[in-house]
Amino acid sequence: MTYIWVMIIIFSCAYIQTIAGFAFSLISVPAFLLCGFSLPDAVALTMVSSACQKTMLVWHCRKSTDWKTLFMIIPWAVLGLIIGVLVLKIMSSASPDIIKQVFGVIIIFVIILKFIVRVKPREKLPVASGFIVSFISGILHGFANIGGPPLVFWVLAHKWPKDRLRSFIPSFIILLLPVQIVFMLIAFGVGVLSQALVGIYYIPLILLAFFLGNISSNWLSIHRVRLIITLLLLMTGIAYTIMPFLKSNITQQSSYSEEPVILPKR
Repeated sequence: MTYIWVMIIIFSCAYIQTIAGFAFSLISVPAFLLCGFSLPDAVALTMVSSACQKTMLVWHCRKSTDWKTLFMIIPWAVLGLIIGVLVLKIMSSASPDIIKQVFGVIIIFVIILKFIVRVKPREKLPVASGFIVSFISGILHGFANIGGPPLVFWVLAHKWPKDRLRSFIPSFIILLLPVQIVFMLIAFGVGVLSQALVGIYYIPLILLAFFLGNISSNWLSIHRVRLIITLLLLMTGIAYTIMPFLKSNITQQSSYSEEPVILPKR
């Protein structure tokens, strides 16, 4: 049954990411945690499976990708990624519920900030903003393979065409992948690759999701893509935050139902 859920999660996340350009690991990592995976295993599984889909999306939108900006900010992301992998090593024994709630609160806070501070998309942003966002994204990517949220709002602040919006974050992640693999091996040993290589088995499913996602994206305007990205972040943040509470309530109710019923003596 676990494998069926893994297939559903990977297909759904690959489809969503094909349309929006992000959200594979952002949604799949906590979903895998709910399926019983440890945080390092969930990160390793999404690392390879999401890389397959990202590579196809990057190739599809290769003429629209802003490679100059990517190569300029990627060194800062590498520094952040090293820190993030160290945090993952420290937090690997922590409760998955705590990890999800922390990121849920962060995502919701960022979305609220986005609506309070309205940034009009423009052609260029200060160079330093790209370095800062890249560094923070690298930390989150190294920690839980979810470096998308900081980059999403930075990307949306640019007046870019749809395909450049879709391809920038996947291209960023692909460039980080070799460094991420090296430091995951250093931190967790060769054993972490066994879970990562499982992602290869799901490539046919990812190809199908990529095909259907590209068909769907043809009738989506840039405004709809922006709306989809924001709604995905909001739903994910809420799910991260409330899911541990729901699980706790379900556990308590099941424990109450299992208590023996003591009949009064006559």
